[in-house]
Amino acid sequence: MKFCVLAKISKRTVSFWYQSDSNPYAPLKMKESNEIPLYFYVNGNDFIFGAAARERFYKNDPYAYGNYFEIVKDPSKHFIIYGNQKPVKQLFYYGIEQYLSHFLNTVIYKADSIESYRQQFPLRFLFDDDIEDNEKSLIETLFQEAGYFNLDRVGYNHTLFNILTQKQVLPNNKAILLMNGIDDVLYLKLYKNSKANVLGSAKLVGQGADPRVKILADMIVEYIILQNSYLSINKENEISFLLPFCAGLLQNINPIINGEAELSDGNRYWFNVRERNLNDRLHYYANDGMIFTAIDDLLKVNNLSVDDVMILLGSEEINTLYFTEKLLKKYHHVIALQPLDVKDTMQSVFQEIASTNYSVKIKAPAAAPVMTRPPLPTPKSPPPLPPKKESSAPKSVNIPRLPELKVPQSTKNNSVKPPPLPPKKS
Repeated sequence: MKFCVLAKISKRTVSFWYQSDSNPYAPLKMKESNEIPLYFYVNGNDFIFGAAARERFYKNDPYAYGNYFEIVKDPSKHFIIYGNQKPVKQLFYYGIEQYLSHFLNTVIYKADSIESYRQQFPLRFLFDDDIEDNEKSLIETLFQEAGYFNLDRVGYNHTLFNILTQKQVLPNNKAILLMNGIDDVLYLKLYKNSKANVLGSAKLVGQGADPRVKILADMIVEYIILQNSYLSINKENEISFLLPFCAGLLQNINPIINGEAELSDGNRYWFNVRERNLNDRLHYYANDGMIFTAIDDLLKVNNLSVDDVMILLGSEEINTLYFTEKLLKKYHHVIALQPLDVKDTMQSVFQEIASTNYSVKIKAPAAAPVMTRPPLPTPKSPPPLPPKKESSAPKSVNIPRLPELKVPQSTKNNSVKPPPLPPKKS
């Protein structure tokens, strides 16, 4: 059976997809979702990856771990599993392999353990914009050291550009500025064209969402804190966490916006806010200039004019009518990525993987090359032993064996005879 598993990795979550044989790609779900929050719990032989570990983490359980890409910066941090001490960076490896074992057992119905599949298991990584190059190398090295040799990174953006060019959404003669918002950070990447590498990039903290999305998230958090005064939460973190949720709310907005919002600890809280109050706050928002300055600087450094570039809005937090209209006041070519474009791109990614027959694609990261063990030398036949030297000690004398003693058989054995029986009387 031919198959492949793809893991999309960001600072906060990991999402899984798979393809087997000629079937279309599908989300790899465990329980309800294919998107797993990046939290871990290890105690003795118990290992939990995902929402249940997150719950323990926010209850200050000493055996629960979060903020993975921060704690790996401390080489002294360890965890203990199966009685062995492991560096904290291996938490990620144990979590991913738990999902790969789930895939083997429940999707392709293999009862074998994951150990027998590691070397040839087709595993692909799709790194989100918030993952730095050294963090990508860390993840790849973890799996290479564990014996996964069929690894590769997915060039998602170039596949996306090819799809949009085929649909005639992107022209061939323009540069592309891809914008993505993740956790209220705006990531900008400038490409010379759909085939070229990145010309330049920028990152703007606090600008990763349509202003209305961010204001709505702020209002929801304020409402929850007001109604639940006992809560002790980080407001900025919760606003960032709620941005995708709020982007969905604004697609079908009502005068009264209410419902249940899930915070970063997994708990859900009721909220109720008014659209009128949202619009009132929007009048006081005046941070758009930071984004315009960042775009202008990228274009100026690369000798590009406004007419030379196509701005592509990638994430739902900025993929809104309000944000698009703001950009169009200054930039002539702005388009928004559609859900169908994402679906077609993922389908094309798996087609490219299948076209290689899921062959080995390992690439050692430049920052941390994998050290391969040299082959053992071929054993040579041992040299002949030297001839034995005659010893000057006197030779042992063979002493003849003594004759065996034959024990004469006694004639008295059983010499007593029983008396005869008396004659029978007639």
